[in-house]
Amino acid sequence: MVLTFEKIHDMERAERENKELQKLPDNIINELNDYIHRKERINESDILETENVKNIIKRLFELREYKIANMALYSVRTGVPPKNMLDREEETFNAMKAALEKFRQDLYADLDKKRERKEYFVVKKTIPEIVGPDMKKYRLNKGDKVVLPKSLNDLLLKEGVIERVEG
Repeated sequence: MVLTFEKIHDMERAERENKELQKLPDNIINELNDYIHRKERINESDILETENVKNIIKRLFELREYKIANMALYSVRTGVPPKNMLDREEETFNAMKAALEKFRQDLYADLDKKRERKEYFVVKKTIPEIVGPDMKKYRLNKGDKVVLPKSLNDLLLKEGVIERVEG
């Protein structure tokens, strides 16, 4: 396929108007480079056309970048594989997907750790409202199941107001 200004513009328009990533020839990068070099050699006086085509190419790949980023997120959530990517784009997609999967895995692991580390207590005696070291007010009534700041736990355990229970 020999690229023309119109074909390049049509590729950009199709990418802009469609939600899915559009199929491009596998060697499109080389073809685009050849087109630009050919234009620069043949018609040095038509700098405006060369700059226009460079801008169109930039928009085309910015649209594709946006779609690839969204596809990586969608693929992490659903497992649906992507279509119509160039080899370079697929490498970027895989790196983005791996980073998102690691982020999710680490986030959920951290959430699970925090949940596991919480200590729960049952109030054994009702006491008047108190202010904890975090400046929050605590009203403790007999039979309540509570999670309290560590320094407050230690004091109330020592005084026999609360007792540790399984979460």
